[in-house]
Amino acid sequence: MKIYGIRWVGSRTTNYQAMRDFAADTLGLTVVQDQQNAVVFAFPDGSALEVFKPGDDDHAFFDHPVAGLIVDDVREARAELEARGVEFIGEVHDGVADSWGSAWSHFRAPDGHVYVLISRPALHPADTPRRFDELRFCLKVKDLDAAVELYRDGLGMPIVDDWTHPGGQRGVLFSVAPAAIELFDEAQWDLVDTSELGSSTGTDHAVRVEVRDPDALEALAAHLGKAGARRDGVVTETPWQQTCLRMSSSDGEQLTLFTLPADEQPVRERARSLLPY
Repeated sequence: MKIYGIRWVGSRTTNYQAMRDFAADTLGLTVVQDQQNAVVFAFPDGSALEVFKPGDDDHAFFDHPVAGLIVDDVREARAELEARGVEFIGEVHDGVADSWGSAWSHFRAPDGHVYVLISRPALHPADTPRRFDELRFCLKVKDLDAAVELYRDGLGMPIVDDWTHPGGQRGVLFSVAPAAIELFDEAQWDLVDTSELGSSTGTDHAVRVEVRDPDALEALAAHLGKAGARRDGVVTETPWQQTCLRMSSSDGEQLTLFTLPADEQPVRERARSLLPY
C-alpha cells in the first residue's frame, strides 16, 4: 500500500450555508461539484474540501472533520489495513459521476477519529492512472551554481538532492509540482519563438512558467533578474491570447513567463484538480 498524501477533508455541519459561504467567500475557494447533499471546493494542488449538509445520513458518523488519504486501490489498501487490525466503517463505496473520488472507505484510527481511504484514477484528465512515481527533465548547464541560483532563488524551487562524485561531477535535483509536458512540431516551435521573441532561437527545449496575472509576471521577472536571468524580449500578447515574457539564463536556457487567457485558466485548474495524486 502506498499513501500519496492527505488530499481531501470532509466536514458534516449543522451550519451548512454559513460554512459554504465561508469557504467560497471568505477563503475564496472554487466550487467544483455541487451535489444534492454536499458541495466540493478545490484547492490549486488538486486537493479538496467537501462540506456535507446535516441531512446527509450517509455521513452521520462524522462528528469532526475527516481527512482523506489517497491510495492507488482502496480495496487493496483496506484489506492490508484490516489484516493489521484496523476497524473499518461500512463497505467500500464506489463513486458516481459527481463524486470527488472513484472509491472510498472509512476507518477508525487509534485516536478514536475517523479517516478515509480514497482513490481517484478514473478522474484523471486522460482517464488513465499515472504509471510512474516521478518524471525528470535533465538539463546540461555550463555554470551549475548560476543555474541553481536561478531555479532555487529565482523560481523558489526546493532542492531535494545534490551530489558531487569523486571525480568532481556535480548534479542537483529540484522538486517540481505541478508540472506538464508540452510537445511542439517544428512549425509550432518556430511560431512560439517568433510570437514571443520576434525571431527563432534555434533551441530545441525551453522552460515555461505559468503565473496568475501580468502583475505576478512582472514580479517574478524582477525576482528572476536578481537571480541572474535576463529579459530577451518585452511583454507580448501572442496570437493564442497568452501574455508572455521571454527571458534566458546565463547559460542561454530559454525561459518564458506567461499568463493564460481568463477563459482558459479555470480549464487548466480543473484539469490539475483531477489528477489522482
